[in-house]
Amino acid sequence: MSVQHAGSIIRQARLNAGLTQEQLSDGVCSTLSLSRIENGSAGVSPATFQTLMAHAGILCEAYPTFSTRADFDCFYALKKVRFYLDSWQLTPACQLLDHIEMLNWADNKFYYQEWLLLHCKLQLRSGHANHAHTYELVRFALKITRSDIDNAAIHSLFLSSVEIELFIYLAQEALYIGDTATAHHVCQQISSYLSARSLSFLERDRLLAENAVVYTKYLLTICDYKSALELSNFYRHQMISNLDDGLMHELTFLTALGCYYTGQQDRFLTLFKTAFFSAHSINSCYATICKNYVSNHLSTTLAEDLNIFSDIPLISFSPKVPRDVSSMGDGTYDFFSHKVFTLGGLIRSLRKEQKLSQSALCRGLCSKSKLSKIENETQQPDIILAQTLLQRLGISDFVFTFYGSEKENKLQELQFRLAKTRMNHKTLQLDLVKKMEMLCTSKDICYLQFAAYKSAICEPDNNQKLKGLKNALFMTLPGFQFDEILDYRLSWIELTILNNICRTYATINPTHGIYCFYKLLEYTSHVPLDVLEKKRSFPVTLGMLIRFLYTENRLSEIVALVPLFSDAISSMYFTGNIFSHYCQALGSLGLTNSAKEFAHYAYYNALLMEDIYNASGLKNDLKKNYNISLL
Repeated sequence: MSVQHAGSIIRQARLNAGLTQEQLSDGVCSTLSLSRIENGSAGVSPATFQTLMAHAGILCEAYPTFSTRADFDCFYALKKVRFYLDSWQLTPACQLLDHIEMLNWADNKFYYQEWLLLHCKLQLRSGHANHAHTYELVRFALKITRSDIDNAAIHSLFLSSVEIELFIYLAQEALYIGDTATAHHVCQQISSYLSARSLSFLERDRLLAENAVVYTKYLLTICDYKSALELSNFYRHQMISNLDDGLMHELTFLTALGCYYTGQQDRFLTLFKTAFFSAHSINSCYATICKNYVSNHLSTTLAEDLNIFSDIPLISFSPKVPRDVSSMGDGTYDFFSHKVFTLGGLIRSLRKEQKLSQSALCRGLCSKSKLSKIENETQQPDIILAQTLLQRLGISDFVFTFYGSEKENKLQELQFRLAKTRMNHKTLQLDLVKKMEMLCTSKDICYLQFAAYKSAICEPDNNQKLKGLKNALFMTLPGFQFDEILDYRLSWIELTILNNICRTYATINPTHGIYCFYKLLEYTSHVPLDVLEKKRSFPVTLGMLIRFLYTENRLSEIVALVPLFSDAISSMYFTGNIFSHYCQALGSLGLTNSAKEFAHYAYYNALLMEDIYNASGLKNDLKKNYNISLL
């Protein structure tokens, strides 16, 4: 088993769609370039791969082959910009956009198109957008791949995810400049388009939610308040279920507005405060945007105590002027060029930059000889090995799409389903584990490790659970010792197993468990984990550690640790829990003002996740133990 070549994937997608090379390449690259891509004599950059696949009717992320290192740097920087925009960290997002511009978009018109989209998102989220200018910028970006924009024909096109987002933003900017007819028409077209296309449910839900944000604003504009409330509230629940926090603040505030206009004043205030305080807790300017809107447009009085929480400044960012793209490349390149940056080359380059030996990187995964062949591009890794090697290098594999054999695709699907199955659904988990184990051979060590981990956490007895978790970890890291953790490079699943080992230790022996959690934090502080990868494990480690520190009354340690929880890696799922213990630790130490501030963050982040039980318990404890009343 090994990762398939991009050309063969594109060719199969084209044939399945019944398209000629001329039809598929139209607006993307020349027919000759597509022919060379398909026969393996030319390479294709990730953005071009994604666009070609979309035009064949398959929306997916990018395939990991690059024309140059600059190509990879632009591609990955764009993913990080998206991450920062979702986290409302606008300044680092702008800095990365400027960096991509300095790289000249790797001379790739598709990177430039996505860059324009993200710049428009930045302008809108800053609260300082010139909507007329942004509208024209979105139209310009669409014309890079759609020279004749026909809003009426959206349903008949095959669109890339970037093009879909551009149409959604076109609708939004049309709404802001008063063109409600265009906003309404495009939103309806996009909704119908997404319902008819083959997408993963997470990708479809996210795009539909983005479209719902715009359509809700349209419904509010035409005073159809009941429909606006139903739509925003539906997708708010959907994003909570999917643990997707990128749109949660907007959907919550829009739901609040729907409540206000339908006469549900108490629910409006609760949802407004949920949006305000959860945004404020991550230093997001959306808190200020929400507060200003309510103050300027609604006939309601906000509590004076709200002014205790200072406004997050609205920072303006310089608008961009469109540039000529006629001289930009289409993302195709000579596959035999010495500059080509394949998956193996990427792994080799990142490993050398981090001064990491081959033995340390591939420990427990494959032989050093096999890793050499992968790095020298004489052998392709299978999907799970490619993902795990990238994770050990601190790079997120989530931004790539890997194509393998039918067996690999089934194993990937089972792993995804297991990862998304909640821990209390043990029967379903064990059934999926059994299916995964039946597909595996002894060579599928990473899948077997994942299955063993999932099986172990279903054990009700802590000693048996600990034994199962250690057995799973030792499949790739035999004899692992926490005191030697900095000698290792760990994948996401290895970090996940270690988090659960620490938690089980702490349940049996709190002192030892807490010590092991600290070692995990030391690892995440010293090893170069990219921000995209760090968010997958760090909030889990910190959240569990703080919980056990609170149980053991080690309050000063909690106060010292929480500042490590930066705005950029805050997690919707863990923020409420972390701040819950933090505010109570502050209260116990007599730091009343700070305790009150973080009490609001904790309570309203819990409400954001609809964790009503813990929110209610926290509210009662704060009043009883610290005389803190929440707004």
